[in-house]
Formats: sequence, structure tokens, C-alpha cells
Amino acid sequence: MSSIAQRLGREVIDTVSRQFYAQIRVHPRLAPIFAVVHDWPQHEAHIGHFWWTLLGGDAYLDTQYNVARKHLDIGATPALVDEWLALFEPIVRRHVASPDADEWLRKARMIGQSIALMNTPLD
Repeated sequence: MSSIAQRLGREVIDTVSRQFYAQIRVHPRLAPIFAVVHDWPQHEAHIGHFWWTLLGGDAYLDTQYNVARKHLDIGATPALVDEWLALFEPIVRRHVASPDADEWLRKARMIGQSIALMNTPLD
């Protein structure tokens, strides 16, 4: 059985990444979180590869991903994660049919929940 990545191809995954980050860069609340990114083409390529491998594709870059470390203390509240997902979902659905879109979004929600939890202060 082929992976989601194989069914979609790298171009679709890269297109989703590029369109998503184009919206992030102009979003009033999410853009400040991503202001640390200075090389957007490199970041988009890196994230495209991240999604490619997470969706079952073979790695083509020599890189390791540490989602927890990269997103620790960035101020991604649950509300901001919800906004992130609200931007991401329609882009995925525009380019990917169900059930592959559903599975990709399930993974994105799990990542989003983890990021929100990491950035929630313990009282």
C-alpha cells in the first residue's frame, strides 16, 4: 500500500506548505510568532520535507526534526493553535481529497495540541 506522501507527491505537499506560510506571514496574530524566520524559501522547503516524511515519504534531506524544541516557549496558546489550524485546513482540503486530507489534518491537530500544551504555563 502506498503512503499518503506517495499518493500526493512532493509538489502537492510543497504547494500546501507555501500557500500556508504565505497566509501566516500576513496573519495579524500568527505572523509575529514566525517573525524569527528570515529565509522563507528555506523554511518552506524544510517544512515540506517534514510533512513529506510524516506522511510516509522517504527522507530526501539530511535533517532531524525536534518539534518540541523548536516550538517551546513561542507563545502558541491554544487559541493561536486553533487559528493556525483554521488557516491550514482549507488549504489542505483545496489540494487533497479525503481520506488523505482527513489523515493529514488529524496529524496536524495532534501536533497543534502538543505545541499548545508545551506553551501552556503550569499553575
